[in-house]
Amino acid sequence: MLERSELGDRAIATCLHDRYGLDGVEIKFLPLGNDSSAWVYRVSVPFGEDFFLKVRWGPLSEGGGAVPRYLRDRGIEQVVAPLPNDVGELWTALEGYALVLYPYEGGRTGMAVGLTGRQWTDFGAVLRKIHDTDPPEWLRRLVPLETYTPSWLGTVANLETWALDPSWSESDDTSAALASFWRDRGEEIRGIVRRAAELGAALREREPVLVLCHGDIQTDNLILGPGGRMSIVDWDAPRFAPRERDLMFVVDSKVGEGMINVGGQERFFRGYGPVEFDRLALAYYRYEWVVQEIGDYGERILWRDDLGEGTRVAALEGFRALFEPGDVVAAAYHSDEDLLAG
Repeated sequence: MLERSELGDRAIATCLHDRYGLDGVEIKFLPLGNDSSAWVYRVSVPFGEDFFLKVRWGPLSEGGGAVPRYLRDRGIEQVVAPLPNDVGELWTALEGYALVLYPYEGGRTGMAVGLTGRQWTDFGAVLRKIHDTDPPEWLRRLVPLETYTPSWLGTVANLETWALDPSWSESDDTSAALASFWRDRGEEIRGIVRRAAELGAALREREPVLVLCHGDIQTDNLILGPGGRMSIVDWDAPRFAPRERDLMFVVDSKVGEGMINVGGQERFFRGYGPVEFDRLALAYYRYEWVVQEIGDYGERILWRDDLGEGTRVAALEGFRALFEPGDVVAAAYHSDEDLLAG
């Protein structure tokens, strides 16, 4: 998020004192991330260590905290897990928000600086460990199973109804620009939605093997620190899904930012090990990703009254960029071509 949340620093500091035992904290807002419902802060304690705080509107999924905590406690040290509060909970409710406290991981994202050959291999090895994890039953109950139905389909349908309705009021330039772009791309967007639904239905009939997936394992969620240290962050949406849910960021990717380029693929699989890809699953997840991005960006522009104009303008730019050469729409088409050819 580019702007601060409505939750004040004093309320945050009081919560950190009462629930985490942190005294005299300094709170610095960080305008980072692409999640429109989350705000992040660096929390400094005098003469002590620093922490990373995520503030999310609404409750946090239990799996989003429990999965990284479980993986970290079982020796996967690259996983960054939330710290428990005074009663052992992995997040704390405050005025409608969920506060999640983490150790501070110094460094820069893999998207910002790129990975070395060694880091690609290390990344493959740790992701294989995650996929091979067999969680206990109590943890399985906290993690959703893949349904192969894009969760943003309803939002996209509502956005199209709005964009094509001649009676809607053009209340601001950002909304008007979205409507104009949508009308120009309407046929293509409808085709993307149809194809995502078709691929999901076909995949559902196959009943693929499900593994524990991060769900958003792009390079922006890898923090690279001193000495080549790698940390995996942002475990908000783990799920049991075909491994292609994560591997879509690796396999034959033709997209740019956030995805692993083809040059890193060979090094990645030196660490991950041999695996046979399901081209149907890869195509589905890339189309699902596009549907999610269309719905998310559109929602930010039209229906999120809590967001500032800077965030709305950035969402419009992100929406348009989806359709540029080398971005996620092109990646979905590329996967579909591979599926149909093979």
